[in-house]
Amino acid sequence: MDLRSLLAPRSIAVVGASERPGPGRQVLENLDQLEYEGDIYPVNPKYGKVASRVCYPSLHDVAAAGKSVEMVAILLGRNAILPVLQEAAAIGVRAAWAFASGFGEAGPEGKALQRKLEHFCHQNQIAFCGPNCVGLLNPTAKVAAYSAPVSPLLHAGKIGAVVQSGSICLALANSDRGLGYSLLVSSGNEAVLDSTDYLSYMVNDPDTEIILAFVEQFRQPRQFIEVACRAREVGKPIIVLKVGCSKMAQQAAITHTGALTGSDAVYEAVFKKYGVIRVNDLDEMLETAAALVVLNGNLPSGNRVGMITVSGGEIGLVGDLAAGLDLTFPNWSARAEKAFQQVLPPYARVSNPLDAWGSGRIDETYPPSIAAAAEEEDIDIVVVSQDAPEGLAPGQVKQYGVVARAAADVAEKSGKPIVAISNLSGGLHPGLREIFERGGVPLLQGTREGLCAVHHVVNFAKFLQDDALTQVKSRERKGAFYLERGTGTLVEYEAKKVLSEYSIPCSREVLCHTVQEAIDAFREIGGPVAVKLISPEIPHKTEAAIVQLNIDHETAIGDAYRQVMENAKEYMANAKIMGVLVQEMITDPVAEVIVGISKDADFGPVVLFGLGGTAVELYGDRALGIPPLSRDEALEMINQTRASRLLQGFRGRPAGDELALVDVLVRIGQLATHWADRIHALDINPLLVLPIGQGVVAVDALIEMETDNS
Repeated sequence: MDLRSLLAPRSIAVVGASERPGPGRQVLENLDQLEYEGDIYPVNPKYGKVASRVCYPSLHDVAAAGKSVEMVAILLGRNAILPVLQEAAAIGVRAAWAFASGFGEAGPEGKALQRKLEHFCHQNQIAFCGPNCVGLLNPTAKVAAYSAPVSPLLHAGKIGAVVQSGSICLALANSDRGLGYSLLVSSGNEAVLDSTDYLSYMVNDPDTEIILAFVEQFRQPRQFIEVACRAREVGKPIIVLKVGCSKMAQQAAITHTGALTGSDAVYEAVFKKYGVIRVNDLDEMLETAAALVVLNGNLPSGNRVGMITVSGGEIGLVGDLAAGLDLTFPNWSARAEKAFQQVLPPYARVSNPLDAWGSGRIDETYPPSIAAAAEEEDIDIVVVSQDAPEGLAPGQVKQYGVVARAAADVAEKSGKPIVAISNLSGGLHPGLREIFERGGVPLLQGTREGLCAVHHVVNFAKFLQDDALTQVKSRERKGAFYLERGTGTLVEYEAKKVLSEYSIPCSREVLCHTVQEAIDAFREIGGPVAVKLISPEIPHKTEAAIVQLNIDHETAIGDAYRQVMENAKEYMANAKIMGVLVQEMITDPVAEVIVGISKDADFGPVVLFGLGGTAVELYGDRALGIPPLSRDEALEMINQTRASRLLQGFRGRPAGDELALVDVLVRIGQLATHWADRIHALDINPLLVLPIGQGVVAVDALIEMETDNS
């Protein structure tokens, strides 16, 4: 649908317009306040005039008067919405918004009514916002199809926002943060248009440079990925506050992997891969947006921060709050140390962050310290800590103004990004803020929020600098013999055949059907070996006692073979038995890890990595990646887990073959992408990591196939 008729219409009919206080009157007042330049047609059979405008009995009467209506704002109860839309469609209207509640959120009857509304709008190509929402604001086009009073502070700017909560939309619209908006949309029940539709519009909107989204879910997750890719192409950041992180995806019935990939963890992985900035609250969202707007594309080339403060205690606070953020504070060069020592007392400690309080004359110490920090080659971004609350005394404003002008001057001359942080979140002094921002220096409020904003700016810049998003280099689907024909569960023997075709090393093994075949296999492989019964109906072998380990002499093979057969019959008398696997035992690995694939209902295949055994479940020690994976992405997944410490050589142990492990993750990503339509879940558990140069070995594996109705 063409959203321009909804978001920037040239004429608006207000159905339910009224002289009485309420939404029907408020919409007209908002349009007047924004000085809307299009035509406005109040519609209500009770009035001849509303707000000094001719009021029409119906939309048909508007059309009969020769007027063209591009968008309809409906301020009536829920049962009147569909009849008004039918009338709107009859006169050629292509966009509408409804304020009313009582639809999908109001039980079976409301859900049925919303389905009718959705069907009608799609059938008639009506771009519909809502229902159950406060509407939309477009300060650039001076449009206000909006049921609440518009704040006098609202002004046009570069930020577009879509929110699934009316109250959050009000919070953004009424914020005194000073940010200008190109568009604000309250999407409500999203019966027809959802957040992704609005995001797509904003990515292509020349008036929007920064995009905000407050969402509970994306109803078109695959399209959201397309929008995120398009945003990267044009360099527009998308900042998302995604709520509902405690809701976990339904666990898969068979594999461990499905139980370990919760819905929010998958969202996190998707956001990371496609460069979407995820924030934790509205303050962090607004400060991140403020930083990006004022920097205006002047982004850091790395994460190395040079910070100038006025307090040792503040340095401790920064150290605590920066822990876990992708920010480093390198040591100053000898040149910078000399510059600091020239303006600071002899007893001052030179460190990064730097306490530039000196003897209290920060107008003498701060400006040269900022300049020295910006000249450092090993510093990518300078952060100036400067409290700037609204309640500053005039003398402080004058003194701090020197600092603000110095920061702005250094930013202009050096070209290096500089950010200022005021440690309180209670508002900013307008005079100081103006000085900073006029020079391209964002003044952020709140130590935590400010540092998080710097972290997000750094990571977004890194994302833009990376090569294009990974594509599958080979489209050849391997393992077709099993994956095209397979149903239900592919057992270990079958799953490892698929893995082998993707060049994933597997343990040497022979599938046997008699004791003699097992003995012959032992002679071929050599001891020690494991003896495992293979049955598609008993995917987890340990609980059925159908595994015998460390068989190291020929005479014990027969006993082990017979024992696993007896245990299988006792566990499940009618289980289908494919044979008994005689498998080499791998001794003394550096680490046991799990690698898997899980099929997310929204985003498709997800690759999982973590420590094997019980550690991944006990500690939640796992990382997720969205395939296909680059080698850098695979390595980052490893580094997110405790497995990375083991692989580096823990407590005198040899280091593991990390490069071979990276190869496996990349190949699993290819497998997941190639067979997204057939594989529901895959487990390699354990995958044994051997010392450097010796590779990795898949010891056990399981593939759960998609069912016809999945």
